[in-house]
Amino acid sequence: MLRLDTLSDHDLPPIKPAVLRLWQLLGSRNATLEEIAEAMSAEPVLCARIMAIANSPLYRGVEKITSPHKALVRLGLREVRSIVYYLTLTQSLAEAGLPKGFPLRKLWGHSLATAYLCQQIPAYFPALLSLTEEEQESAYIIGLLHDIGYLIMAKLAPEAFAELMTIWITAEEPPLDAEERLFGMTHPVVSAKALKLWGFSKEIQLAVYGHHRLVRDDAPAAIFLLKLADCLATESGYVFNPAISPIQKRALIPERLFSVDFTPTIQDVSIKTDALLGQMH
Repeated sequence: MLRLDTLSDHDLPPIKPAVLRLWQLLGSRNATLEEIAEAMSAEPVLCARIMAIANSPLYRGVEKITSPHKALVRLGLREVRSIVYYLTLTQSLAEAGLPKGFPLRKLWGHSLATAYLCQQIPAYFPALLSLTEEEQESAYIIGLLHDIGYLIMAKLAPEAFAELMTIWITAEEPPLDAEERLFGMTHPVVSAKALKLWGFSKEIQLAVYGHHRLVRDDAPAAIFLLKLADCLATESGYVFNPAISPIQKRALIPERLFSVDFTPTIQDVSIKTDALLGQMH
C-alpha cells in the first residue's frame, strides 16, 4: 500500500541535474536558443539523438544538421521541447528498475500520442477549448506524463502491479477500484504527486489529477483537453490500460468536443508518435 505523504524524489525515476536544467530552460520564456543549445551539449548522447531526428526523413532539409543550435532552428523550440522531454524520460525510466514484463513501449505509445494530440488539438481547433497561454504551452507535458503514476506504482509495488495487470485482462473488478484497493490511490493521483515533486505548476498537476474524474463544466480547459486527447489516442490504437475503454472515457467528456473531424490530426500524430517510438532503446 502506497502512502502519498511519504512519496519522495527517491521514488521517482532519477533525472540528472543537467537534464533538469535543460527542462527549466525549455520551460522558460526568457531562455535563448544559445542557452538551450549549450545545455543540450552537456548531454552528448541526448544531443546526438536530437540531431539524428533533425536529419530523419520526417524533418530532413537540404543541409545536414551537425550542431544542436542548427537542430533547434530546424525543429523549432516547441518540437525540441517535446523530443527532449520524451528522450530524457525514456532514458531515465529504462534505468528505473521496472518489473519484468512491464509493457513500457505500450505506455510510451499511449503517452506520446496523447501528448501530441494535446499539442495539436488547440493548434488545429483553437475555438474548441478556451485555453490560457500557459495551458497551451504545457499541453504536451500534460499528455506525456498523465500516466507516469503507473510506472511509479510498478516500481514501488511490482507484485501488486502484476495483480493489477491480471485484473485488466479478467475484468473482475473496475480498474480504478482495483488501484485503490491494491495501492491505496489511483494512478492519476500518483502522477500528479510526481509532477509536484519535479516542480511542475499546480495547473499541470490539476489537469493530470482530474483526467479520469467527472468534473464540472467550468473546470480548467486543460483537464478537458487531456481527457479528449487520452480518449482519441486510445481510439486510435495507442492503448496502455485495456480495461478503460474509449466508451468509458467518452462518458466523462462533453459531447460538444467531438463535433469536429479529428482524422487528419490523428494521422499526423500517428506519424510523429511512431517516429519517436523508433528512437526508443
